[in-house]
Amino acid sequence: MTSLTLPEEFVLMLQRENGSYYAASDHAGAAELGELVLRNRVSFTGKKVQVDDPSPTGLGWADECIAYLQQKGGPKAKPVAATSFIQHRRKVRKQHCAALVERGLMRHEQRTALLIPYDKYFPDQATRTALIDELRSIARAERELDNRSALLAALVHATGLVRHFGFERAERKRLKEISKGEELGKAVAAVIAAATAAITASTVAASSAAMGGGS
Repeated sequence: MTSLTLPEEFVLMLQRENGSYYAASDHAGAAELGELVLRNRVSFTGKKVQVDDPSPTGLGWADECIAYLQQKGGPKAKPVAATSFIQHRRKVRKQHCAALVERGLMRHEQRTALLIPYDKYFPDQATRTALIDELRSIARAERELDNRSALLAALVHATGLVRHFGFERAERKRLKEISKGEELGKAVAAVIAAATAAITASTVAASSAAMGGGS
């Protein structure tokens, strides 16, 4: 199996054993930003994101993201507020679920309630548990951070997803520190530390806007 993308890892943890998901934490677009940063396709200027490499990625969702940022930035290629991007990508969870189904890491069922069809996605429990355990080892400082794990840890904290994993207070505190780009160690690049803090702040802002009825 090829390695998972950051949004795939995030969505695996977002889905619950019963096929539902933690709706309040559904900000897969933030994980997409993280993956684009890891691939050197975008970078941050403060809390705004700009395209550095618009060439095709081979991933449909990634090319969609880059096209949106280019369109939103206009002819002068202005940086785009990360919060706006995350809000724009609010409905991409199923896209990543479908990719996981193809990989055999998620099972899809379509059900009906009052004649209205709806989808249920059941995550592979061994893979999901392994991701959560990896996150817990990072929160306990039992595992050294790298660029990818720093971003994933920050995303899980910023979206509030960590509240569902039974982490202890000290473990949640460590993830909060990571989400702020603090004390990440030499294994995490400075550009990733800056992106981690920017994505965290933008995700929190997008969550607040969603709860307040924003778009």
